Amino acid sequence: MAAPFLSAQTVNVSGTVSDPTGEVLIGVSVSVKGDQTHGIATDFDGHYTLNKVPSDGTLVFSYVGFKAVEVPVKGQTRIDVTMEEDSELLDEVVVVGYGSLSRKELSSSIVQVNRDDFQKGAMNNPMEMLTGKVVGLNVSSTAAANPNGSADLQVRGATSLSAGNGPLIVIDGVAGGDIRTLAPQDIESMSVLKDAASAAIYGTRGANGVILITTKKGTGEAGLPVITYDSYGALAFAKDKPEVLSPYEWRLARRGNDYGASTDWYDLITRKTAYDTNQYLAIDGSLANGGYYTASMNWKKANGLDIVSRREEFGGRAAVSANALDNHLRITASLNARKVKEKWGDDGMFDTALSMNPTIPVYNADGSYYQPTSPTDIKNPVQQLRVNKSEGNRTYILGSTDIKYNIWNNEHHNVSTTFSYSYNYNDLKSDYYTPTTSGESYWGGYAGRASQQYQKWWTNRVEWIGNYGFQNGDHDVKVVGGYSFERSNWEQMFMQNNNFTFDKPLWNGIGSGTWLADGKAQMYGGKSQSTLIGFFGRVNYSWKGMIIASASIRHEGSTKFGADHKWGSFPAASIAWEMAKAPFLADYVQTVQSLKPRISYGVTGRSDFDAYKSLATYSPGGTYYIDGQWVTGYRPSNNANPNLGWEKLSSTNYGIDFMFFNRIYGSIEYFDRRSQDLLYNYTAPQPPYVYPEILVNVGTTKNTGIELAVTADAVVNQPVTWTTGINYSYGTTKLTKLSNSIYQASYLDLYQKPGVGTSEYFFRVEEGGKIGQFWGYEYAGVDENHNMLVYTSDGEKVTAASADPKDKRYIGDGAPKHFLTWNNTVKWKSFDLSLMFNGAFGFQIFNMRRYGMGLRGCGTDNVLRSTYLKDRDVWSGGGVISSYFLENGDYFKLENVTLGYTVPLKDRRLLDTLRFYIAAKNLFTITSYSGTDPSAVPSTGITPGIDVTSAYPTATQVTFGVNIRFR
Repeated sequence: MAAPFLSAQTVNVSGTVSDPTGEVLIGVSVSVKGDQTHGIATDFDGHYTLNKVPSDGTLVFSYVGFKAVEVPVKGQTRIDVTMEEDSELLDEVVVVGYGSLSRKELSSSIVQVNRDDFQKGAMNNPMEMLTGKVVGLNVSSTAAANPNGSADLQVRGATSLSAGNGPLIVIDGVAGGDIRTLAPQDIESMSVLKDAASAAIYGTRGANGVILITTKKGTGEAGLPVITYDSYGALAFAKDKPEVLSPYEWRLARRGNDYGASTDWYDLITRKTAYDTNQYLAIDGSLANGGYYTASMNWKKANGLDIVSRREEFGGRAAVSANALDNHLRITASLNARKVKEKWGDDGMFDTALSMNPTIPVYNADGSYYQPTSPTDIKNPVQQLRVNKSEGNRTYILGSTDIKYNIWNNEHHNVSTTFSYSYNYNDLKSDYYTPTTSGESYWGGYAGRASQQYQKWWTNRVEWIGNYGFQNGDHDVKVVGGYSFERSNWEQMFMQNNNFTFDKPLWNGIGSGTWLADGKAQMYGGKSQSTLIGFFGRVNYSWKGMIIASASIRHEGSTKFGADHKWGSFPAASIAWEMAKAPFLADYVQTVQSLKPRISYGVTGRSDFDAYKSLATYSPGGTYYIDGQWVTGYRPSNNANPNLGWEKLSSTNYGIDFMFFNRIYGSIEYFDRRSQDLLYNYTAPQPPYVYPEILVNVGTTKNTGIELAVTADAVVNQPVTWTTGINYSYGTTKLTKLSNSIYQASYLDLYQKPGVGTSEYFFRVEEGGKIGQFWGYEYAGVDENHNMLVYTSDGEKVTAASADPKDKRYIGDGAPKHFLTWNNTVKWKSFDLSLMFNGAFGFQIFNMRRYGMGLRGCGTDNVLRSTYLKDRDVWSGGGVISSYFLENGDYFKLENVTLGYTVPLKDRRLLDTLRFYIAAKNLFTITSYSGTDPSAVPSTGITPGIDVTSAYPTATQVTFGVNIRFR
């Protein structure tokens, strides 16, 4: 007899879903646990009916902004649910200067990006993981396909003329750390302090913003270590190169001597693909007493799209934290170390390759490299890259230890103190050798040149910090205060010798060159030291979570500053009103979760200049024959300035943070930053000064802008979810003051045009004028002889070659006014897809390639194909800077796409996570710019928008990766 058919007993379940106030919730996802296909959403009345539910099953209620609820059915036919708000986003802990706060306690402009939100894929610098993630942060990579390249960072525009515009990097509390010390996988989060109120606690180094990097600090259950393996391999594919005349076209144009060969110089020094591989292994866990441990190893190897550049890294990190004395004492120690070997090419050879005569052969008949003899100093690009040896070895070490003692801890009070010490070290040994057969030796008139340079930087830092916390009913107070001492050192040595008999020893035989005996070899050394001391404190106060305020001050002194200007104070204050906590919004908790206007003001400094600039210094000035012997003489190299100090930036920031419907959140901000006492080298009055220049604090700039960040969970509670976000920023910087009663300047000319004997500058900035404006002649057409015409100040047209410098004017703006990023994340079952678009608008680019080799009359052998097409009517540009070579730089591009798949694991006793992903960077760019990718043109600093790097190939990069987590 056949067995009877058995089926699980089912019931039909209905009910209503509401929030804690009794308001019904619309669109709540109701499903059977373990069965994603069996689900429904609540209707406009918050009601649901789910049929054929296993009587022993479990219903899962999920809704964006609320905690998921699981309810066992147990045969019930009606289940009503009240869902609680999930304030995870507002409760998220954000790292701030010398501490941390929850996001809802912030009253200043701070953005934190956590590891799950970092950009994925291979990268040269971990900072590239922030690309497009923080509004107001510009991450600019001009040679992303070069493994030894890096990224320039700028927060809210450039405001300094000579003291640097990059933010301060702080790694686990250690200021000034090098980000490339770390493996990207070791970074847990990065916080960007954008306004002066949040950065003022870093005093003389916070004016350009601060980026706080927090590394991983253990995970998992006590006694159960977690092992993580992260691996990726990437390929970079060279994009289209600049189009120059082919050998056939070059011969038709009759541009010079025909040597009989047909050579594509650019292709010969370019790899079609480059690779990047990264292997990372870590073990970490928690201790029974609340401590943690973590250790990781990392190996990375990559090459560039030129035929020489390579980089290989070995790194390790260990960190441990343990509690003692009944958890009153906590000791934490960490060590990061990395060894890097770099091989460097010569990026200038791409320019040479494009402009060289394409009929010159690469090799002689006997297989040796062909050496061109005209024009002067020309070198065979293939030979130059293949035979010259240029490499460097770097060492990075970052170690720190913290001892924290909890003095008093009860229901209302918490008092603790921390003593910390850190050591930050890195060095670089650079070696170079050009053989006796090289083009350099041919033109230099010697047989080979060797050089070696060694530099090292190290900083010792000691800090003491005290913390006090008080919480009683409606009041929450947090106080931090401390003392900081830093001593920074730098040393270098250099030696160079020429004329060798044998090439094989390379730089290892540097002493055998004959120039040493002839007295023509070079040798020098250098050393500097500076000390920074600071006293700081901050108070954070919250009343009912509705009124949030913060005030801080840092009193700091540095040996870099002049004798009369050693110390300064940097105050800051901010206040915010969380209107969502106010009684008049109590009935709108489903609509308004946060509406927080805030205002902040702070003063920060900028001191990124070399030590001893405030002192009178001397340097060797040649040898003199005195009393029958040669004596080395010294001459002044710097004037003393006892008033030399830091650049001071005062900033006001107005912002509104918001969250609506538990799914739309972001911020709107307006900032006004005033930099005073800007450092610049002015002509020194003589007498009393003996050196012709002096570094003084004189100028001022004004930087204003608007920022908008909006993220929306656009599709929720569906099989497919979609989160989308837009970051937009607008900003300009003006020079408001340039002179005082002693030091006078009506304008500054910046960025001298490359070339021997040139006297033109790309930029001029005057009082009241914007930073980054191009200064040149206005294009006015061509004459009958195909010569470029420009306008005079009277509106007449003259040839560019005969133009008068007084006819120059502002012809464009190299600094983008608008930045836009659009981030998207789509999830479906175990798949996730992210797309990031970004763009910059409202600026021009000076196309140096077109200027240098885009006209028939250019001095280069080869020229761009556009010379005989788009630019065929203009034969000569007069060799001057004109608007003819300025182009609209606006672009919008698909910067990053990542597709991931997380394997659904049923048994997680051993394998906790298995995820595969493929990421692609720089897929396409929409632009009218005729050069290469405009996003590779420098957009940071005070001289942006000059396309001098476009010859290095841009690339589309594809990364294949896997993340495995064992437990």
